[in-house]
Amino acid sequence: MNAALRVTVGRAAAGDRAAVVTLLWLLDREGGPQLREAVWRSLLAVPMPDRDLWQAVQGYCLAALTADELLAAAARDDGHPVAAPARQRILDHHPGRLEELCLRAPGRPGLAAWCAGHALASVDKPVAALLLLVSGQIEQYHAEDPDGSALRAALERPGLGDRRPVLAAMAAAGVEPALVVGGSPAAGSGRSGLLWSLPVAQAAEAARGLGGWRPESPTEARLVRHLAGADAGRLDRATFDLIRLAPPVAVAPLPDGRSRVVDLCELPERPLGELTPAELGVLERYLSTSRPPAAVRELLELLRDCLRLRYGDEIELGGLTT
Repeated sequence: MNAALRVTVGRAAAGDRAAVVTLLWLLDREGGPQLREAVWRSLLAVPMPDRDLWQAVQGYCLAALTADELLAAAARDDGHPVAAPARQRILDHHPGRLEELCLRAPGRPGLAAWCAGHALASVDKPVAALLLLVSGQIEQYHAEDPDGSALRAALERPGLGDRRPVLAAMAAAGVEPALVVGGSPAAGSGRSGLLWSLPVAQAAEAARGLGGWRPESPTEARLVRHLAGADAGRLDRATFDLIRLAPPVAVAPLPDGRSRVVDLCELPERPLGELTPAELGVLERYLSTSRPPAAVRELLELLRDCLRLRYGDEIELGGLTT
């Protein structure tokens, strides 16, 4: 495929109507496998492709996906039209992959609802409990997991994805957060308790919902105390204030001697458990050398205090650069 055609494909995927019309004409007149696949791949990369262009290529290309590509397409929960036919194809032709699809569903409400609608349940008890909860099967969830142990086990696993649908489902089901919150991960252990899996404002909101309950672990109890004492709404507003403030990016050292750029504006939006000792060092350095507005300072100090609990003496000070 020549360079001009590649540009046209890219523009069409981005929504350029003239490019869409050109490609529809080419596909109708002389569209070979290479062009169809190029259009297909480009449309997979956007959340909402042009409907006419999608219909022109989907029948040809869906069958050409590898098993892993088909699974990834079926697991999408962003509104992309590839998800529904991909899920149906797995159901009809690859039933052995349904368990893998169930394992990806807890953080994806649409996929969880699809699994429930087809009476699919994971053989993994914690994931099965989480699927019942997220898909709205509340009575069955309570019957299967009365003490919350399966839910907690599921939430402690790495790679579960977005926990926000789980929090919303817990609230809707009246699940007591104290049953499942806990399990602060030791560095490198791979565990991630519910609070550690959330960005700081969401973690604060979850911690406030615990009332006076505190975990037995002193470190975990301090984490809950730090977070529960914060105002989640104020933290959200401070996050936007931090973006407008545009603090300098920082260069943080890595263990292998290299360095990486850290954008302070991104830290409040990332799960607490994903932040590293190097990023804690950047926070320490910025707070000791700068005077941000009070609300922004409170936000960054809360982040710092949470990460101090996690990493202790592993702080790596990062140099600031403009």
